Amino acid sequence: MTIIEHGSLGTLPAPSVTTGIVDADIHPVPQDGALEPYLDDRWKKHIREYGVRTTTGLQFISEYPQMYGGAMRADAWPESGYPGSDRELLRTQLLDKHNIQLGVLQCLAPGGQTLNPAGQALNQELAAALCRATNDWQLEHLVYPDPRMRAAIPVTFETPDYAVAEIERVGADPGVVAVLGTSKTLEPLGSRKYWPIYEASVAQNLPIQFHLSQGGGHANTGTGWTSYHTEYHTGHVQSFQSQLLSLVLSGTFDRFPTLKVMFVEGNVAHFAPLIQRMDYTWETLRGELPDLQRKPSEYIRDHIWASTQPIDEPEKPEHLAELLEEFCGDNVVFATDYPHFDFDDPETAFPRSFPVDLRDKILRGNGMRFFGVTNQAD
Repeated sequence: MTIIEHGSLGTLPAPSVTTGIVDADIHPVPQDGALEPYLDDRWKKHIREYGVRTTTGLQFISEYPQMYGGAMRADAWPESGYPGSDRELLRTQLLDKHNIQLGVLQCLAPGGQTLNPAGQALNQELAAALCRATNDWQLEHLVYPDPRMRAAIPVTFETPDYAVAEIERVGADPGVVAVLGTSKTLEPLGSRKYWPIYEASVAQNLPIQFHLSQGGGHANTGTGWTSYHTEYHTGHVQSFQSQLLSLVLSGTFDRFPTLKVMFVEGNVAHFAPLIQRMDYTWETLRGELPDLQRKPSEYIRDHIWASTQPIDEPEKPEHLAELLEEFCGDNVVFATDYPHFDFDDPETAFPRSFPVDLRDKILRGNGMRFFGVTNQAD
């Protein structure tokens, strides 16, 4: 088993983002067998003989079988392997072409075993082993060779002690800029169960990204399973809305005043009316939450970010800026979602009427603040 000495590469240069773009959501995919050098013999044998069962209750297919080809761009397939597995193709199609100077990796398909994150394996010992292997693989094969890339490290959210151990093991590595979780968890994210993970993340000065996900061990809506893919896809963001409510109203941000979280790949505009309604309901029922120190919407600016992809497309393009500002214009971060088919090109994602200063903040400045990156020109 390959052992990576983390924290020993202190000379890894900080990404230069003076004129470049911050991309909050890039999906690397290890080739088949790529994680084996980072797994001990027990888990290699286990995966070979039994596979990896996840919180979808499935193994090799997603909740909806329409995920043909992993929802990848046709031109992103290398000569061999999966999109996102070839470092040179990733550089050519994304980093070089679009001037990505900080690209944050969200590895959601470890070893091609499943379309679910490593941390969602029902066998949590296996989940922890897959998280360790995934993190070592992406650092050694992507981040260290090209410092424009940085890693968000998947951890086992349903077993916080394993998650804390992984954050402490690798969180100080200069190639790591965030902790990675998923939008669908067994309990709402404000649950005290997850607080040790937040404490460990804050201790390492790492924000947390929650990526839109399948699984979670529950039906994909509050009323059961959907009948149609269109129904499923449209309602996917319900999980983010529930998690935002839970994190704010549970007092999580009062307990961890420096914690920052980002909801990734779930649009932005739908949060605005939710936040307004949350404020109204809190004002009406505030006797139930006497310890909440501020109006719910006031927590957003300090603690909650959202990525653009898939970017909202209102009927009147000029309304896009208004919708993003309704959420919080300073907390929206650009994401390409490479190499998925609904990739957002930074040159064409924003309408012509979009304010230049807001566009620049979304493409660069807001992401720098979230990930704690300094401007190399300063």
